[in-house]
Amino acid sequence: MSDNSPTPGKNGHRKDIDVSTQMSPIIPGRSGRPSFSLEALRERVEQQFQEETANRPDILLDLDDEEKRRDLLREVVDYVLAVESISLSERDKWVLVDMAYNGLFMFGPLDRYLRDERVTEITVKGPTKIHVRYGLGSMQLVDAAFEDRIHLEEMLTRVLATGQAVLSETEPFLEVGVTLAGRPARLSLISPPISPDFNLSLRLHPRVPLTLDDLYHRFNAMQPQAAALLTAILQAGHGLLIVGEVALGKTTAAGALATALPTDVPIIAAERAAELTLPAHITRLSAIPPTPGKPGVDFTDQIRAALDQRPAWLIIDEIRGDESAAVWEALTRNNVPRYLWVFRGDPAPDRLRSALGMVLRKQRPGIDQQVIDQAILRHLPFVAAFRRISGLPRLVQIAEWVPGASADQPPILHPLQIEQDGVWQNTDHRPMRL
Repeated sequence: MSDNSPTPGKNGHRKDIDVSTQMSPIIPGRSGRPSFSLEALRERVEQQFQEETANRPDILLDLDDEEKRRDLLREVVDYVLAVESISLSERDKWVLVDMAYNGLFMFGPLDRYLRDERVTEITVKGPTKIHVRYGLGSMQLVDAAFEDRIHLEEMLTRVLATGQAVLSETEPFLEVGVTLAGRPARLSLISPPISPDFNLSLRLHPRVPLTLDDLYHRFNAMQPQAAALLTAILQAGHGLLIVGEVALGKTTAAGALATALPTDVPIIAAERAAELTLPAHITRLSAIPPTPGKPGVDFTDQIRAALDQRPAWLIIDEIRGDESAAVWEALTRNNVPRYLWVFRGDPAPDRLRSALGMVLRKQRPGIDQQVIDQAILRHLPFVAAFRRISGLPRLVQIAEWVPGASADQPPILHPLQIEQDGVWQNTDHRPMRL
């Protein structure tokens, strides 16, 4: 077999080689040793890798980028070839590494959906129940399955390691940012003993960050005049709260709006999982799950760490209510930054005001509501509300908090632009701060 090997691509990945056709179907051994089929050789490499990393989460956690993973796989390939007395050309070694990499570090039956840019979410409930969401549509059951529970667990162990997390009964709830098939994703997992089986959710983002224009033209999720108003709010230096229930595109909108922030001042994004698509000048602080020997850094700690650095802007994705102490500090510290926050909850004014109050009262049970109201008016005066309309996520309102008629009256959320009867339109209210 000839060895006309071109220069390897990034991280040793040979994109010029078609794995399915470039290698011979049978690889002969030397000196009378047995021959191997391609699949058998790949399986032998994967088996050796699994044996070397079994019960060694430290090894997997150290493989925190593709280059490290491929370097270790090349060592395993060389060992297996030496043990089995098999000679391969350099070209075929690259192909074998690719095959083993796909088998070990990709996601098996999910791979074709991860590579499909139309897919925005995947859920897995045990080895045989896999659902996929295309775009903003409904979840669909697909004809894909893992071989068995062990196969699913092995895949989860390796994929979690790429997000610096360990599958463990002591940490049955996990939420981490990972990169799958080149796509940033939020991986949320509930595992035994809390659940009888593995329940996995993958929120997928495109390889190329979405723009505000994409949200209109590709998804009809935000009208151009809405994007213009939100951009004006941020460029004027006012705080913005993006609010809505789960899976409505809040994080995607925050990432798109981050491009409207200035490029000449320090900006930090504090995240539960590293899934925001951000301009390169924005610093990212993501929660780090605990691993053997390391306590981890939770979301609350990262928000505090960001506040300590005193950036000009702080993006937070997403507030749910279990980081009360950090939210309290963010709204009451001196010299706090300007804010672009994502909040999971009902955008109805009374419920939103109540939900924000509940978050803060977890840390300060006796705090007066007027103190909370003043903090909201000062730091998060504008609200972008998302809802599901006719089954599709949409930005339905941009509003502004204004003071009540008197000091003892609660603030009022004035709608500035709304969707009504399928039409996006201005209201009679004009922004007080613009």
